[in-house]
Amino acid sequence: METLNLSTRKSISAFKLTKNTTSSLKVSKKAKVFIYIFMIIIAVIVLLPLIWLISSSLKTQAELTANVWGLPKFLHFENYVNAWKRGRMSVYINNSLIAIIVTIIITVVTSTTLSFVLSRLKFKGNRIIYYIVIIGMMIPIHAAVIPLYILAMNMKLQNNLIALGFIYAAFRISASVFFLESYMKTIPKELEESAIIDGCSLWRIFLKIILPLSKDGVITIVILAVIACWNELLVAMLMLNEPFVKTLPIGLMGFVTEYNAEYTQMCAGLVIACLPGLIFYALLQERIIKGMTVGAIKG
Repeated sequence: METLNLSTRKSISAFKLTKNTTSSLKVSKKAKVFIYIFMIIIAVIVLLPLIWLISSSLKTQAELTANVWGLPKFLHFENYVNAWKRGRMSVYINNSLIAIIVTIIITVVTSTTLSFVLSRLKFKGNRIIYYIVIIGMMIPIHAAVIPLYILAMNMKLQNNLIALGFIYAAFRISASVFFLESYMKTIPKELEESAIIDGCSLWRIFLKIILPLSKDGVITIVILAVIACWNELLVAMLMLNEPFVKTLPIGLMGFVTEYNAEYTQMCAGLVIACLPGLIFYALLQERIIKGMTVGAIKG
């Protein structure tokens, strides 16, 4: 396989070094104390619902009804076992993952190629196409559910997780292009010019230079897409009505019916549903911050 020449590789290394250089701000002691107090208040506000959820998931139904805000007297972990087995959470998680994988593949392939064209190539109508794409960010999903439902019904795409992934991707592409287009603009033109002098084609410039240097931006849009799709309920409710294709948010609603309500098991199910997202975000939060920061600077 053909490799990039030495001059192009040196330029890429110099850009990576510049991108990773950070500056620090000096903050006074009073300001630090104020910042710490503010952050503690925010942390309490954010963590309080999660603590209540975990506490409720470890109670019995009678204990939860008698004392909603109190701590459990004994820890009832059987709620988690029942939520997993009776609630069929493994099936719902698997269905959610199928829809998310389809969403990620379509979003990444479409957004990266379109962002590359819009950010690096000059042609007539470039900005018009860009604005048409990002107009999609202004259309709320609630405004599109009825046309989507009619279209899916006419095309017989209901209860199809692949089709659901395509719909999710359609709503992610605008924001992803808006983000990646700004990100790719920060990559110096000199890298591209060096690669052209070395004989690289447009496709190789995209695959070997622009895409690897946009790695943080791509990871950021993937993480945002995963979080958005993992929690999506409205479109999934319209598109899926068969039990074997329901995604996780719809499945969790099954704990509360007209004749029965298992709130403690539902709380346990919600904790299980939250865990993958929390772990995923905790492991990749540095990438998100890095991608958002660099993408916000237009070169």
